[in-house]
Amino acid sequence: MYIRTIIADDHPIILHGARVVLENARIEVVGEASGGSHLLALLERQPCDVVLTDLTMPGKGPDGPELLDCIRVAHPWLPLVVLTGTASPTVLITLLRCGVHGALDKAADFDELAQAVRSAAAGQTYVSQHLRSHLQARDLAHRATPASLSQGECDVLEGLSRGMNLSMIAQQRGRSPKTVSRQKSDAMRKLGLTGNHELHAFLRTYPIKGSRPS
Repeated sequence: MYIRTIIADDHPIILHGARVVLENARIEVVGEASGGSHLLALLERQPCDVVLTDLTMPGKGPDGPELLDCIRVAHPWLPLVVLTGTASPTVLITLLRCGVHGALDKAADFDELAQAVRSAAAGQTYVSQHLRSHLQARDLAHRATPASLSQGECDVLEGLSRGMNLSMIAQQRGRSPKTVSRQKSDAMRKLGLTGNHELHAFLRTYPIKGSRPS
């Protein structure tokens, strides 16, 4: 999937680091902005598929929720991934309810940047592992439509949702336990889930019925 991304942050080091991480993941960075006004002007002349922006960028132009609102009004279908320095559940829940497609902890490393951008480009919501731990309402982190899964991955999740273990699923499907384990891991990665507790919480919210989620 070819993805064009614009990144915005008032810290040059963050801009550089985000660019390196995304380009190493074969995600094209088509523009950089250092503030709200700069970002809005850039969006008027440079098409992109995802915006990755700091939540707070002091300086000229709108900032914080006001900046996000301006982007949504001018570009209502453009996915937004936000870098934030706060882990406040209230802030995170507000961002998700306002339609932000991703939230990442700015203080953490950038290992999850590419996954968040890809999820946003696919219309999914991604919350980084550290921030998910601060969300009190677990279903808010998984309220978007699930990512596209293969038929095999759906079958494995369906089995897990019915209380089967991996060995039982492998025997039922005529696959090796190693294959079934890999399909489970691939499905969790696509869905942005970390750990079996998050997987089970997701399956309670989105029961898998043996076919690809849509």
